[in-house]
Parts: sequence; C-alpha cells; structure tokens
Amino acid sequence: MDNDRYFLELALEEARIASKGGSIPIGAVLVGPDGDILSRGHNRVYTMHDPSWHAEIDVIRQSGKLLMDKKYKNKCTLYSSVEPCPMCSGALILSDIHRVVWALSDNYLGALRIMKDGQHFRHKFDKISSSPEPYHDLALQSEALMKEWNVNRGIPYVVSSVHTNNK
Repeated sequence: MDNDRYFLELALEEARIASKGGSIPIGAVLVGPDGDILSRGHNRVYTMHDPSWHAEIDVIRQSGKLLMDKKYKNKCTLYSSVEPCPMCSGALILSDIHRVVWALSDNYLGALRIMKDGQHFRHKFDKISSSPEPYHDLALQSEALMKEWNVNRGIPYVVSSVHTNNK
C-alpha cells in the first residue's frame, strides 16, 4: 500500500531523530482508521534513562486516551522502523492495536512474528494483522541505522533482518 510506505518513511524520520539524540534508532507512528496520524515517537531509552521508553511505547502513551475510545479501539495501525520487541508486542495487545507494519524484521529481539506463531496469548495475537518488511529499501535503511548505532557503541552488529520481501 502506498500509505504504508508513507507512514514507514515517517517512522524512519523518527528513528533518525532518536539516533541523532543518542538513542536507539527506532521510530514509530500511530495512525487512526481514517489515516490520521495520532502520534509520532521514537526510542528514548538512553536520552531519558528509561529502558521502557521504546518508540512503540512512546506513541501508545501519547495516544492512550484515544486508544480507549470506541472510534479507535481495535482500528489503529502502528508503523515502526523495526519489528516490535517482546515488551512492545505485549503493549500492542493491551492497547488493542489492530495492525502493525514494520520496515525491518529483527531476528535478535523482534517478537511479534514469534509470538503470533506460538501459543503465547494466541487469542489476542490472532486479532493483530501484521505486514513485515513490505519495502526492501526501507528495511535496508532501517538496518543501516541499527548497524551504525551498534557499531558506534562498540557492539557487534546483532540485528539481522530476514528480508522476506524483496520488493
């Protein structure tokens, strides 16, 4: 979808903001059922000294009241530059997010694919539609940001995408 690409590009803009600010380069955008942007956010783990301040959590917190309104409940899409981790995947369930699209699958800490395929909260994960890596070039951009982040910290590169979609 053209809209998916647009919103993933916005998530990547947020990832760049996080990176420039000294945090993990992951960004997210939460979009309502009519295509309106409800919130934009990015990872602030290192800038706020809060291990829970992930990009997905940032946008969920910003839009918490809306997500509890029947107009938005089970109707929103979250776009992230990287596949949600276990904590963020759980937050997606608790927030009743309908759909998740991410630019880069993460075989290191990404959890949504694993949790959807396993028996973990099966009745909840079955309600979330996901679109991993719909654009190969955006996956590569996100992967480059993650690699740069780790290299700058002196950590071997650990995020590895499956690059399932070679568009």
